[in-house]
Amino acid sequence: MNEYTFPFNTCEKPKKNGIAQPYSALFNLINCVIIFYFLLKTKQKYTFILLFSILCFELFHAFSHILHIQGSIQINITHSLTYFMNLAFFYVFYCYTNKSPSYEFMFYLVALISFDIYSIFNLTIIYYLLSQSAIFISLLLYYFPLLPKFIQTSVYQIIFFVCVIILLFLNEKYNCEKMLKIYPYFPYHIFIETIGIILFYIICSNFYKL
Repeated sequence: MNEYTFPFNTCEKPKKNGIAQPYSALFNLINCVIIFYFLLKTKQKYTFILLFSILCFELFHAFSHILHIQGSIQINITHSLTYFMNLAFFYVFYCYTNKSPSYEFMFYLVALISFDIYSIFNLTIIYYLLSQSAIFISLLLYYFPLLPKFIQTSVYQIIFFVCVIILLFLNEKYNCEKMLKIYPYFPYHIFIETIGIILFYIICSNFYKL
């Protein structure tokens, strides 16, 4: 598989009629229910915005597995929603710590964003998955010393599961066709969705308390 385009090349063979990728869609809808539960428990505006951004991402993610729209509109919207999430994380950290980022860190983020924009137009999903993950992890690490202990503990878990998701995406990109030849109707993409549920549970169950 030379090109990996979301959602068409995710490793669950799409159905021609009805829900395109029902197993992936179901796992995402379960994730949406979990996120919505913690969204209702938020007490601060900034945590509400964060969990709302995550819910928007997952709702569109689920929709993209339900209905495939030809072209790049779905990956472009998904990519835009990752910016919404990262911006929401920055807003949470700024509001909670009352600390503005240094000029050096801002320059570093601008460099990452520039690479990300270049990637979306010129490279494959793996590169802008890496760049968005780098932005997210950089925010976590920059504000890490100022965060409460329970958030610091969750940061290690969050980074671990983000790395697992990246590895699973790489596996799909390079091995999906081989895996589907062995079990053509097995929805391999649910492995990524399962880790996604764990990741967003860790994020939401901790960050709603800030």
